[in-house]
Amino acid sequence: MNKLYVSLFFSFLFITSFSSCQSNKKQSVQFRDSLKALNSTDSSILIYVEGLEKLKNSLKVQESPVYTKGDYSFFTSVFKKDSLPVIYTEYGDAGEYGFNEKKYFLENGELVFYVEKTKQASSNEKPIYQFKESRLYFRNNVFLKAEERIAGNDEQLNQLPFISVDEALIDKNKQIDFERLDKTIAEVGDFDLTFNRIDSQSVSKQYLVMGSKSAYESAYLIKKTDSLISKIKENPYAFKGKKIKVQHVKQGTRMIYKSGELSTF
Repeated sequence: MNKLYVSLFFSFLFITSFSSCQSNKKQSVQFRDSLKALNSTDSSILIYVEGLEKLKNSLKVQESPVYTKGDYSFFTSVFKKDSLPVIYTEYGDAGEYGFNEKKYFLENGELVFYVEKTKQASSNEKPIYQFKESRLYFRNNVFLKAEERIAGNDEQLNQLPFISVDEALIDKNKQIDFERLDKTIAEVGDFDLTFNRIDSQSVSKQYLVMGSKSAYESAYLIKKTDSLISKIKENPYAFKGKKIKVQHVKQGTRMIYKSGELSTF
């Protein structure tokens, strides 16, 4: 009988010890991940971001055309280091209604820093503009902090310090549609552009206009007519819906046509 009690006693100790070990192991992993996230402070992330900004001109960059839908125009860019995206940018312009500029900084494929700068007009008869810049910090998909600054003009904005934002007001699980950004650059899906028309606003101002089935358009100012443009002008209906590879120079949200060729795919 005593041997049975002894056996049961040690079995109980083993089960308790094993359960405790598993629980401690799980807590240790959670603690390690949280500690790793906490060790990546806002300062260390800003140092990483500043380093990428300094390297930006030496990184491989791909840029989308300027897309327009209604009164809104935008374009995106991706900067890659060792073939991996490290910076995405998106700039949108709504004319007198303002603009927004977004930057996404990644490390090992994960978002670590997001900054958005906007200029928004009030709904008054004479619009009053508000400039706002917001920054969100992440590490290992863990939200760290958010901050912002607001001013009446761009010069004032740049002189102000950032102020912490209440976490309750922030989307701490922010999901970025990087696939959509990639599609704008690759001109696929909703952004699959084909020839739509030559838009002649005047004798000296003509545009090659590309369009998508999703009503996005890209317009290229034709300063010099080449053989492709001449052929299109002769019979535009023959080129309707055709894919054209366009080489251009971008000036703000305006694109200048350099050359083009019919795509073989």
